[in-house]
Amino acid sequence: MQSHDMTYDGDLEDKTPEEIEREAIEAEEKEREEILSGLARKITDLFVESANARIGKEQEWIGCQNLYNSPLVDKANISDRPFGEDKARPRPVPNIVRTKCDAAIANSYSMQFAAGEKNWDMFPPANVLSAEVAEACRLMEKEIESQLDDCNYPAHSRRAMEDRVVYGSGVLKGPVNTGRQRVEYVQEANGWVARTVTDDRPAIEHVSIWRYYPDMSVTEHEDCEYAIETHSMSPMELKKYVNHPGFEGDVIMDFLRDDTCTPEYSNAKMVRLKEDVWNTNPYLFKKKKYVVLEYHGPITYDALNKMGIEPTFEHDLDSSEFYGEVWVVGDKVIRMEIENIDGWFETPYSMSVWKKDPTSVFGFGHPLLLADPQRVITQTYHMILDNAVLTSGPQVAMYKKWIQPVDGNWTLTPNKSWLLTDPTKNVGDAIQFFTPTNNIGNIMPVLQLAKQFADEESATNGVATGTGSPQTGDSATGQLLMMHNSTTLLDFQSEEWDDNVTEKVIRRMYAWNMQYSPKNEIKGNYVIDVKSSSEYKNKQMHIRDLERLSMEASQNPALQDLVDMMELQRARLHMMNLPDNKIIRSVEEAQEMAEKRAEQQQQDPAMMELELKAREVAIKEKEMQLREAQLAFEQSMVQQREAWDYEEKIGSNRARELEAQARVLEVQGNERIELLKLAQKGELAQQQMQTTILQAQEQANANIFIAGINAELKKRAQEQTQQELALKAQFGTGI
Repeated sequence: MQSHDMTYDGDLEDKTPEEIEREAIEAEEKEREEILSGLARKITDLFVESANARIGKEQEWIGCQNLYNSPLVDKANISDRPFGEDKARPRPVPNIVRTKCDAAIANSYSMQFAAGEKNWDMFPPANVLSAEVAEACRLMEKEIESQLDDCNYPAHSRRAMEDRVVYGSGVLKGPVNTGRQRVEYVQEANGWVARTVTDDRPAIEHVSIWRYYPDMSVTEHEDCEYAIETHSMSPMELKKYVNHPGFEGDVIMDFLRDDTCTPEYSNAKMVRLKEDVWNTNPYLFKKKKYVVLEYHGPITYDALNKMGIEPTFEHDLDSSEFYGEVWVVGDKVIRMEIENIDGWFETPYSMSVWKKDPTSVFGFGHPLLLADPQRVITQTYHMILDNAVLTSGPQVAMYKKWIQPVDGNWTLTPNKSWLLTDPTKNVGDAIQFFTPTNNIGNIMPVLQLAKQFADEESATNGVATGTGSPQTGDSATGQLLMMHNSTTLLDFQSEEWDDNVTEKVIRRMYAWNMQYSPKNEIKGNYVIDVKSSSEYKNKQMHIRDLERLSMEASQNPALQDLVDMMELQRARLHMMNLPDNKIIRSVEEAQEMAEKRAEQQQQDPAMMELELKAREVAIKEKEMQLREAQLAFEQSMVQQREAWDYEEKIGSNRARELEAQARVLEVQGNERIELLKLAQKGELAQQQMQTTILQAQEQANANIFIAGINAELKKRAQEQTQQELALKAQFGTGI
């Protein structure tokens, strides 16, 4: 042992310090390359394992894709004979799957981003009532909302929702710190120059399930230990990452300079993939493109240490693994770092399934629920078309020995000539026509039944898709309830998205800002609240209740003592989804405005005394005005009474004149009677009857005339009474 030490020491003494340092560096570099090569092999092995394990799911996705796109995926030529025997054209296919899926996608998106409204909020802890904390929380919420708008979060979510409905699983990633590259222009001495910069703002991205390979050994996504995302890159696309600060540019250039590292050679390192993987996934292997693996999962502490990466958060040095991000192309590691959110031992992916598959981390797609109804509808529709073609015209039966076409062609055409070969037979004996039975009426109920099953199995009926109307009477309440209940099952799916995607995305964005944002004024300990779809649907009812409470509290002093009116009004404004919260004053500003208003209402005693005197003068003026109005009324009443007395006297005189005229008429009638008595007896005998009739008529006319005079007098008296009552009612003297 002693001689060994002496020999070793002698070897060291024979080397210069530069040689010793160079050998140490070479040994360290060799060890580093071995660790990275082992990590690359491990990631490739995990990718191969996941790819081989999900072949069955990829077959399901192809089936869902065909059901959704049929018959659009058919590239056969269009024929001019839609129902003829044209083998080049497939039979018509009525696709109900696409409509149902589109309705489910639209409902999912509307429940998340209806009218541009976010469905999440951020609050300070319940035990913190500081105004400063509340303002900082509001600023954090606005910051996250702005960041989500910048990365076009709704569009990425919509694409993930489409995958979720059609294929059964939708995936979002983020926030990521890879940094997207963009071009900006800077002004220099020689003019404006384009410069490529890295955008380090947090971003949420959609990940196609065809390029997503999670840990397939579990059935719950949150239990996945790792996840791998594939990128198909041409040499030019891969070269863009050479100057990216997060990638190993030298390794990328060395890899691209190696003539043997062609895309075919690089992809051939995955030969252990089953043949179905190569043939099924259209997004995996593309001609002349590299398959780049983006790995998120555990990384050994030794690997991080050799890359010069040290966790920035508190940790136990004895811990052997940390969650990190590694990019691999071929057998080279071109990027490696700790996950961007410190202390989070999970992948940055969020996944939501449509229907849970108890045997897989992926779910079942919506088209699979409609596969059987679609098949029945297709077959039934074909039977209807076949029967319609068969019964659209008559069938013909011929006896060729008795009949022969002139042109030798047995095809039936208009204006065709035929010859009877047997003169003893009639044309009706040689050719006969008949029509097959039309069974469309019996087939249609089967078609309708299949549609009903499709509505029930997919939970997307006509009302939910917008193609039907609620049949609950004419009442608005009944229709509202029907519309509310028609999407209950779809709302449940939306809440599942909130639990597995929305809540995680907002929570990660909050953590990213707490770690990386330079705005210290927005940071704090906050609580994230994600609203469910049921809360959104009941929002109008909440607004209505708040309005009723506000109105009742303004009229009920006892309720005002119980309700904080300022907080009530702020709650109403918050529920209105205002475009900018700046129009709402803060609590401090509102209190300041209330104090100013109270100061304006408080006046000194001198001003109050002057105000009282002014009110007394105003009251005296009103009393004088009322007295003048009363005197004017009394004077008008005296004048009116005199006018009524005058009219009464005139009426009495007129009545006397009419009475005198009546008496004169009566005397004249008596005289006429006496003269008739002195006439000759013969004439009296002849005219006796006429005289009697004339006398009776004159007496009747006199009575009618007197009755008219009396009625006129009564009418005038009534008019005078009505005028007097109207004047009393006008001046308020009572009736």
